[in-house]
Amino acid sequence: LDAGHGGKDPGAVGNGMQEKNITLPVTLEVGKILERHGISVGYTRTTDTYVSLDDRCKKANAFGADIFVSIHCNAFEKNSAHGVETYSHIGSSKGAKLAKAIHNEVIKAKLYTRDRGTKTANFAVLRLTKMPAALIEMAFITNLEDAQLLKTKQKEFATAIAKGILSYFGIKYQEPKQQKESGK
Repeated sequence: LDAGHGGKDPGAVGNGMQEKNITLPVTLEVGKILERHGISVGYTRTTDTYVSLDDRCKKANAFGADIFVSIHCNAFEKNSAHGVETYSHIGSSKGAKLAKAIHNEVIKAKLYTRDRGTKTANFAVLRLTKMPAALIEMAFITNLEDAQLLKTKQKEFATAIAKGILSYFGIKYQEPKQQKESGK
């Protein structure tokens, strides 16, 4: 799992927020959900540190990951741009399947202001990783309505992204077990 940006690279900035401060908690929560389902998870970063695009790919390749998922917030100079979009590398059918699985769960969870669809791109993290890869732009940090989703729905985004990954692997999502109160 790849939490976009970090450290000296804040990523997109808008509505008083920095992308790196949204992608990290969402990514860590996705990891917790996947681990709860018996999936071994590797991370490109687990703290607010800078990791180059090259190093993100090297870490994923060295980990021997089955998939690579990069989590981001979008931005545009016009604050009217809004919605969710998910990318895979050009010509990667497995990457496209992964991107579609993640995207579909975000849509199903109604965590978007507009469905911008799944797309292909030549992003370094999609191109340089040796496994099926997807990059999700959860919402536009520069759009007021989207920024509210990014601020208040991080757990929901994480759950939807994790459900998409589980769906890709054919694993049924299990709700977390409720903690029993002591003494009862």
